[in-house]
This record gives sequence, structure tokens and C-alpha cells, in this order.
Amino acid sequence: MTKTQLKSCILTATFVMIPHVTQAANITINLEGKGEVIAQEANINCTENCVLTNDLSKNTLIASANSGWDFSGWSDQKCDSGSEAIVSKNYKTLGTASGGAKTLITGDLNNDNLDDLVTISLFNGQVTVKLNEGGGAFDTSSVVSDLNYPTALELYDWDTDGDLDIFVAEYGSGFIKMYLNDGNGDFSFNKNFSFNNARPYSFAIADKNNDDLADFLISSFTADISGDLSTLVTSITSPITQWHLNSEDQFFAEEKISNYAAMTIDIHKENNQISIISAEIENGEVSLYKSGKRTVVDIGGGTYGAAFGDIDNDGFIDVLAAHYRPSRLNVLYGKGTEQFSSPHLIISPSEGVTATTFGDYNQDGYIDVATGEFNSKVFYYFPTISYKDCIISTEADISVTATFTEAPVATTPSNPVKAKPASDQSSGGSLFLTLLLLGFLTLNKRKIN
Repeated sequence: MTKTQLKSCILTATFVMIPHVTQAANITINLEGKGEVIAQEANINCTENCVLTNDLSKNTLIASANSGWDFSGWSDQKCDSGSEAIVSKNYKTLGTASGGAKTLITGDLNNDNLDDLVTISLFNGQVTVKLNEGGGAFDTSSVVSDLNYPTALELYDWDTDGDLDIFVAEYGSGFIKMYLNDGNGDFSFNKNFSFNNARPYSFAIADKNNDDLADFLISSFTADISGDLSTLVTSITSPITQWHLNSEDQFFAEEKISNYAAMTIDIHKENNQISIISAEIENGEVSLYKSGKRTVVDIGGGTYGAAFGDIDNDGFIDVLAAHYRPSRLNVLYGKGTEQFSSPHLIISPSEGVTATTFGDYNQDGYIDVATGEFNSKVFYYFPTISYKDCIISTEADISVTATFTEAPVATTPSNPVKAKPASDQSSGGSLFLTLLLLGFLTLNKRKIN
């Protein structure tokens, strides 16, 4: 062996024998009440306060309550993300809608990093802006009143000036109306968009073909809007959901997505892949469209609202779905590859829920869910208070507390009160006979097809 070879061996041996020393962080887990926490990846079970070495890229903490107890959430420091969310049953009112709480959508309208809202009150044709002032307070102002049956909203920076503009489908006229943002959350009418052989009821905006021009996905149909919701649904003809591509503000019908009438549609675009969620009232289905495939993710009566969002911050897109009657607001958690969980019920009121949107309305770092109850003429949101499973991916020391509370004893009232039926004096009139008829028509249509 030469001197050069010997020197090389010594250097190599020295390098191997002196490892790189790193200080692993710790995860301190505190338990309040009676339950346990399982650290899934580390395969450790904590039945009392414990400390884990945080040397994994991901630690999923799963809380499990003892018999007679409930897990109520994580506190102390905040989890990086979660697997599903814990949503409060106590709602916070956003405002009223004298013409019926039809639609709402979330966006930062004045660039202050707070989630604001835009709403539609149907029968008085009013569109309002609710600017988030922090601390759960909103400043409401009217954008326009007396529109002819406004049905859908979208936010998009049309003039590329760095702020979101408002788009409204005015079903009565067949236009989509654009209101430009001055940057402070004040809006002024700019122009009407019309589409050949299409009467937009719901729509969404995205650059479908990556040409830096905004395209419209439109659900169009003909229907009688002189009565209530059942009148509209039973009179629907010529439904089609279709892309209309932009060529210098002229629009040309392109790819057809479906022949279903959608009360609400939403788009999520990621890595140039577009996902579409559609609330299809005729068949009572919430459907996902992606890469030419249709997947039903939720079923209910009078399917009305659908929105995308990642409520548990786990990187998988979730869906918020509203059904008019039986009235239900559901969250469906994304599991990847177009797969979703079974519906998780948020609320089932006596009146019909319609609107759907996600946003952090109280600035606590959690994504909340907002809706509208049409006949009660009110918009409100449910705060997310924690995650079901706590996912920690930070490399720093962290301390979390799993809180368990005693479960309430179930009791049966001696004189149960039946829910008051919804009023038939608005577009949310009784759908019982309508849904039976739609079920019969759907079955026969499928037999024919």
C-alpha cells in the first residue's frame, strides 16, 4: 500500500467514525380528561402526559376518548395540519338577506389578508359585499340592487390590477355582469357578457387552455322562475354544462362537461389539471368532473350548493355540499386520486341550506364553513375549532394538549316537537312531491338511456 492510499484510508475512516450530530426536537403531549393519544408513525401510545422525540418527517397524533368521554380538540400550540376538522355547532351570523339567502363566495377583496364575502339576496336582486374587519365583525355594503333574478357569483382579477373583481349571473336577463374593484373593496359596473345559445344559471372562471385569458364554465338551462324552487326544478329544459373559451372577450362554446343542470359549480386548478364540482339538482347529486370522468361524491334532496376547499390543511381538496330538503350541509374530505370520505354532517336545519363557501372568517388560522339558509333569510358560518387528528411536520419543539370532556347523557324529550315546515312563499317551497317526481323521471330517463 502506498503512502497516498494509506492517507486516503485514514481520512475515510475518520469521516465514518465522526457522525454528524443533530439535536432532535421534542413533541410534548398533554392529556386533559380521560383518553389516550397514539403517535401513528412512531407506534407509541400515550395514556398519560408524554414526550416524543420528533425525528420523523411526519407525526400523526390520533386522540381516542375513553368510554363516556368525547374528544373535543387540540390546544396549546397549533398542529401544522390535520386529518379532518372539528367544526363548532355554534354558528356566527354574517348577515341577513331579505330576498332569500341564495349564494355567497369568499375572497380577499381589499388586499388586507382577511377573508371577505360577497352574497346574493335573490328576490330583491341584491348583491352585497361583507368586508372583514377582524374579530368576527363585517362591514356590509351594497354593490347593486334590483337585478333580474341573480343566481351565481365568481371572483376573478379580470383587469389584472391585483384585486378581485365580481361577476354575477343575472339569470333573468341571460347576462353575466362584471363589477370592477377599485382596490379598496368598492365596485362599479363595467360590462355585460353574453354567450351564444347559453343562459347562465351557475358558472365558474378559469384559464382552461393556459393562454392567459379567462374562460367561463357555464351551466345553462331554460326554466320557469315565476314561482318557487319546485316550479323551477320541474320546468328545467335543455340543461348543459359547457366551457366557453375566450378570444379577445368573444366566447365560443367548446368542451361539454354534462347535460345536467347545476345550481352551483366550482373549479379547482392545480398543476394545469382542472377539477369541477357540480351541485346537480335534477338528480340530487354532487358530482366531481376531472379528466373526462364523472364521480358522484354526495347524494341528497334538492342538491343546491357545492364548493372546494382544504378545511384540514392536509393538501387534499375537500368539498362542502348543501342539500335543500332534507336540509343538510356536509363536508366530504378528500383522500386523493378523486376519492372522498363519506359525508360529515355540519348541520341539518328545518329550513333549506343553499350557499357554500370556505374561509377563515375569525382569523384563528383554521378554515371555517359558511352557508345560507334560504327561507330564514340569513347567512352564517361555523368556526372550525381544531383538527380531528393532529399532524406535526415541523422540526421545532412543540407542545400540544388533547382535551377530553365528559359526554352528555342522551335524553328523550317527553313531548318531541316536530320541525316547523319551511315556508312555501319563497323559492324554497315544499320539495317533497317534486323530489318524488324527479326520482321517477330520473329512473325512467336512465332506463331510456
